[in-house]
Amino acid sequence: MPINQTSNVTSALVEAYGIATEKRNEYLTPEHLLAGYLKDKDFWDALSRCGRSEELETEIYGYINGLEQVPADMELSIEFSSQLQELFERAADTASSAMVQTIQTHHLIYSIFHLEDSYARFHLESCLDCSIPDFLNSLIGLAEEDSEAGAMQPEEKWSRYFRPVEPDGNIVGRKEETARILRILCRRNKNNALLTGGRGVGKTAIARGIASLLAEGNVPEKLKGYALMELNTGMLLSGTQYRGDLEGRVQSVMDSVSAEEGIIVYVDELRSLGGMSRMEDGTKDILSLLIPYFKSGNVRFLVSATPEDIKKLNSVDGGVAGLFRMVEIEEPSEDEAEKIISGILPGLSDYHGVTYADDVIRHSIGMSRRYIMDRCLPDKAIDLLDEAGAYAETKGEAEVTRQTVTKALADICRTDVEASEADTKDDLLHMEERLGKKIFGQEKAIKTLTEAILMSKAGLLDNDKTIGSFLFVGPTGVGKTELSKVLAQQLHVPLHRFDMSEYSEKHSVAKLIGSPAGYVGYDDGGILTDTVRKNPYCVLLLDEIEKAHEDIYNLLLQIMDYAVISDNKGRKADFRNVILIMTSNAGARYAHMASVGFERKVNAGEAMAKEIKNVFAPEFINRLTSVVVFNDMNEQMAEKILDDKICRLRERLSSKNVKLTIEPEAYRKLLSEGFSPEYGAREIERVLNARLTPLLMREILFGKHKEGFTAVIGHSDDGFELSCIS
Repeated sequence: MPINQTSNVTSALVEAYGIATEKRNEYLTPEHLLAGYLKDKDFWDALSRCGRSEELETEIYGYINGLEQVPADMELSIEFSSQLQELFERAADTASSAMVQTIQTHHLIYSIFHLEDSYARFHLESCLDCSIPDFLNSLIGLAEEDSEAGAMQPEEKWSRYFRPVEPDGNIVGRKEETARILRILCRRNKNNALLTGGRGVGKTAIARGIASLLAEGNVPEKLKGYALMELNTGMLLSGTQYRGDLEGRVQSVMDSVSAEEGIIVYVDELRSLGGMSRMEDGTKDILSLLIPYFKSGNVRFLVSATPEDIKKLNSVDGGVAGLFRMVEIEEPSEDEAEKIISGILPGLSDYHGVTYADDVIRHSIGMSRRYIMDRCLPDKAIDLLDEAGAYAETKGEAEVTRQTVTKALADICRTDVEASEADTKDDLLHMEERLGKKIFGQEKAIKTLTEAILMSKAGLLDNDKTIGSFLFVGPTGVGKTELSKVLAQQLHVPLHRFDMSEYSEKHSVAKLIGSPAGYVGYDDGGILTDTVRKNPYCVLLLDEIEKAHEDIYNLLLQIMDYAVISDNKGRKADFRNVILIMTSNAGARYAHMASVGFERKVNAGEAMAKEIKNVFAPEFINRLTSVVVFNDMNEQMAEKILDDKICRLRERLSSKNVKLTIEPEAYRKLLSEGFSPEYGAREIERVLNARLTPLLMREILFGKHKEGFTAVIGHSDDGFELSCIS
């Protein structure tokens, strides 16, 4: 069985792959291969002698243009069709029968003529003016002539797998990094530079700046005349069907580059070379094939990578990273980012046909830094300005303003940014009052919470900690969870709730930050870290924290201390803009001690607050911003809650054109049945659902009043009664 193919076959496959990519076809077919061969000089000359090459070109492209296309918004993954697989298998058998070790062009064309129900075969046969054997003999004869003349040596095809890096001489700053890269490239040994930095920090931009310096000759004497060429790994991999194809191609290409003077190889992403996983079988691992060239020093490399790529590579093969000299690219300051973006902005303005206000650059930098956490400056600010330009263009606006940027950001991060940014000092001043209208009888708890948040807004707290870390303590049903919900609504941020009773086992910490490598769920990431990474501005509610496993407390200590944790893949989640709220019923069984004696002097919440010192470790309590104690339920609180529940019920009934009236005696009975210091507000809702709503449900569904009515709830000896007024 042949294990290799000639450069002509490889070139035709690369052309076919390019055509399928351009046309967004899901499968690579014999028709694509035939279209690729139309670019081959030998095939074109043979067909021109024996038939009509232009006619075949028209027919075959007409067929390809009619193939189904993958939509632009879907990922394109091209595979060999069953006919193309059959074609290569037949060609391999044909070559083996001829006792040769490579698949050649005439083997493939011969195999096309043996395909059944093939458009490639039909069109090729219809365009021939001679017999098939005569055409194949002509093709073989031309290939032999070229082989003797040495015109088609694979070494001369190396440029097919490279593309020049576009020069950009407008790179702002980065002088030290650029000088360091040039020094590395001038070395005799280990003259390979590895640019490391987060996503969007500007690694590709620096490479384009190096390309510009090389083009202008503003480089050390040793590098003058050099050009920066990017390795196209996709082209290098395409068509490597058999084991050994990739090895042969990489060796041929890199030997050609080694023989060539003045080439610096650029790889845009280290991960594109493969070799990042122990599970790979090696057939698609370009990285390991390039190691001899990294060591030799005959070819200079410039490679960019993220810290995650470096970490993953070191875990698989730590020796590879040692073949490079590392250049760390730090995120630019806001002033540097502003200078960088100022040079790019005219291009964005011309592209979108809009103007940008003078203050939008600084605004986009600040907003992107605050809300977009998974990328670095300047890329995320440029991305935001580009999005704002597209927003203004589609809305028919002539200018991109701060408001346009804010609206575009709301689409990117899926947060009500505009409402959040609209918070004025007056809004913050009255936040305590607004919370008090939603949560009844917990004035002290609300005051403690709002004062801590206001201090954070004023910048008086440590910037490297969460906005606030609170432990809500009190009996069930007094408003601990509800206050968290209302707070998130008032701050215009999402609420993310975790029921900590689900995390009582030792292994459950892995659910929050991700499973270790080699364990089930490693690729899924952590629920907690992914949530905060996607929504860095949020209220994080950990309900019933005392039920969590003790290992989770160690995780919370890190969050409260440094506001940053890393997941199983080393990615950091930033908690600096998170309000962390934990609720606890710890010590509920001791709450009855609060009422010992003739007079109640200590409420259950205060008794539970004392008990938490026996439940939680001192280092945990010490890192809390505040322990917020909630009052017990009393009659005044129960009355306000009942009024609120009835008001909400009236709102729901109004959509059915039903008005609700509750007589005083019925109201007092609802209050007496619903008031329970032990179960709190949940008992009031339970009474309404069990006693009132069934009466209303039957009347709405089965009653005689179709046009709406007034429902009057009265008191009877055995409960409640409903009378209707049209």
